[in-house]
Amino acid sequence: MNGAEQYADESFMKNNSLSLEEAYAYCRRLTLQADSNFALSFRFLPKEKRNAIYAVYAFNRCADDFADEPDDSNHKLNKLEKWEYWLNECYNGSTVNHPIMVAFSDAIRRYHIPKEPSFNAMQGFKLDLSVNRYNTFEELTQYCDLVAGTISIISLHIFGYMDNKAFEYGKYLSYALQLTNIIRDVGTDIDKNRIYIPLEELNRFAYTESDLLQRKNNKNFHNIMHFQINRAQSYFKKAQPLISMVENDAQYTVALIGAVYNYLLSKIYRLGIPVLDKTVRLSTIEKWIIAVKTRTTLSFG
Repeated sequence: MNGAEQYADESFMKNNSLSLEEAYAYCRRLTLQADSNFALSFRFLPKEKRNAIYAVYAFNRCADDFADEPDDSNHKLNKLEKWEYWLNECYNGSTVNHPIMVAFSDAIRRYHIPKEPSFNAMQGFKLDLSVNRYNTFEELTQYCDLVAGTISIISLHIFGYMDNKAFEYGKYLSYALQLTNIIRDVGTDIDKNRIYIPLEELNRFAYTESDLLQRKNNKNFHNIMHFQINRAQSYFKKAQPLISMVENDAQYTVALIGAVYNYLLSKIYRLGIPVLDKTVRLSTIEKWIIAVKTRTTLSFG
């Protein structure tokens, strides 16, 4: 049984009775083992908020893993629906004896996390099982709203916000993060027969779907990727006011999340956009250098 399947396995749920502290520790370990670009940023939150965001990350990371497994679509859908059923139990106040659900249930109650974005996120993960092309950027933003904008709403309830406009700027940041992921993962998504760059934009730059699937690394490819990078950077700039709209003890975390991803975007550009053949990542040292700089600037870079 692989890791992701274990999370949705009923025997795993029944045989693991954990305290709340142990459940949060489980989510923390999962987050750190995933080596996510978010993990370093979470470290600087106060303990209660840090625990809650670990639970949110663990819940959504597992759902995302289910959608990405090399199983047939029906098997993946069954696991996502089981995960969604347990989520519904959490919101109904029922006890689900699974470490991620125990932790997430507590986070829901503690931070009054609304139900709608959690279930919309699940719809986004399910979408990956049936949709692997987006014709326009408008269609892509609807997908981003489901898989990233929803997480922004949930996170803002944990971080705390001082102005409802935070949700608008949070959406901009979610777009910037998701677009950066799309740019970084072009090559790995080809392996899964997924194309997230809007087909209309491929055509605009005279670069076809077939060109992308064949990994043609030509001038047209670089032109379209420059366009994608510039757009993602524009969303980082639009999201900048978000930092001052969250509670003081979460401002550095929000700034660092954006700064790490913005730096990743810049690194992809500096390396010549090698995303067809490799996944560009940040080293631990790079992340800590960004963390030091961001502590002073409190900006996305």
